[in-house]
This record gives sequence, structure tokens and C-alpha cells, in this order.
Amino acid sequence: MSMQPSDLVVADVALWAMRYRLTLEQAIFVEAYRHDFDPVKALRIAGFTGRNGKALAMKLLNQRNIQAALKARNEELHCRAEEMREAVLNWTRDLLEADLDDIYDESNQLKPVAEWPEVWRKGLVRSLKVDATAENIGRNRVKLSLTDRLNFLELLMRHLGMLGPRIKRNEDRKLLAAARVAQMSADQVALRKLYK
Repeated sequence: MSMQPSDLVVADVALWAMRYRLTLEQAIFVEAYRHDFDPVKALRIAGFTGRNGKALAMKLLNQRNIQAALKARNEELHCRAEEMREAVLNWTRDLLEADLDDIYDESNQLKPVAEWPEVWRKGLVRSLKVDATAENIGRNRVKLSLTDRLNFLELLMRHLGMLGPRIKRNEDRKLLAAARVAQMSADQVALRKLYK
């Protein structure tokens, strides 16, 4: 007697649910409960019926296999969040370290957008306008609008707790204001370079 592929997998039950011997309804209950931590709502979404929904939901939550499945799914979510955190921090570093020279070639002409580094194409440039009027015959005037990197850095630093308690906020604001002025002057120098 040979096994068929249909014998290996129960229809519509995920592999993680099979590992914990959950029925389809129990697997749906676990996922719905993880979504908003409302056991009665999760019970309703999973399709369980009965008079006392709250008691049935608590009975399901107390089952060892459902507790183990919840723990495993939460750990899996935590691991994915850590991976995403690393990706966000790498993207942030690239965003903050991006140089205007990255989008110019050796002859000081703007490269085609397809040749720009990814950070410039996916977040650093808010808008790009090309002015090809009769006045600028032979040369197109380009106007770039960039993302406010210092504002982004300030938000990130606040999120990571690097700006200190409320008492230090005034000092932090002064430092950030000085950094903004320095960034604006650097951007003006870069724009002058663009229009030379």
C-alpha cells in the first residue's frame, strides 16, 4: 500500500498547528487570539458555538497544546521582529550616511535614476522635478526635494531613548537646531554644485 500526498497533510491545517495537534478551529482560535488578545472574539472567529462563550474560551486557553502553540507562535513573531529591527537599523544607517555624490557621475551630471543607490530611490528623495524649458537648452534643471534626515534621526534617537530625560530636552533641542543649520548649509552647498 502506498501513501498519497493527500494522506500526509490534513487539508487547511498549518504545519505548526499539526505539530501541536490542533484542529482547524483551534488553530484559527490561536491566530485570532494572537491578533487582539480577546478570547471571546477569537472563539467567535474560530466558529465555536455554545451558551457560555467566555467559559469555553478560558477552557481552550488553559489547554496545554493551545498554550504551547501560543508560546511558539509568539516566539516566532519575536524572532521575525528582531530580523526586521536589524533591517530597519541598516536602512536607517544607509539613509543617514547617504552622500549626494552617489547620484552624480564623474562629469558632475545627474545619473539616471535606475543607477542611483537603493536608499536614494526608496526614501531619501521625496520628489524630483525636471525643468526642460527653452531657456535651458542642452541642460535640464533638476530640483530634488529630500527627506528631512535630521528630523528622522531625532525621532529615532527619541525612540531608542538616546536624548535623555525631560530636563535635557532643551539642551537636545539646541543641539538639534545647530545640526539642522549645519545640514541646511551642507544641502545648499550641494545644490550650488548641482547648478554649476
